[in-house]
Amino acid sequence: MSIVVGYDGGDSSGRALEAAITLAQDLNEPLVIVCGVAPAGGVGEEYRAVEDAVVEVLAPAVEQAVELARSRGVTADSVLVDAGPVDALEAVAEERSARMIVVGYGSAGHIRAALFGAVAHRMFQRSTAPVLVVHS
Repeated sequence: MSIVVGYDGGDSSGRALEAAITLAQDLNEPLVIVCGVAPAGGVGEEYRAVEDAVVEVLAPAVEQAVELARSRGVTADSVLVDAGPVDALEAVAEERSARMIVVGYGSAGHIRAALFGAVAHRMFQRSTAPVLVVHS
């Protein structure tokens, strides 16, 4: 089993990460930090360029999150998934037998909201694993 947390470097996902680290410590579970990197839209050259830019920006933030968790004694790794955030979280949660999925909820900003939508709301509706929503 594991604790799965959605993380994109934003404020609300940072609070979710903090909660997930505490849960992983308390439950002695490994932590999986998940970031869905596929932008909304179709296919083609523009899509790949946007996805590459998203990965370039988010990958270092996700690795910093892993290092933060490890510095607190939590076994942690990261997964960047070529999917939207909800699909990424669902896939990794199933693959890693998630005890719980932790997501942030708060002001995502206009660009992230337009690209990714309201992740917490959709996870709450779709997930078969328990979902902890951390409000900012």
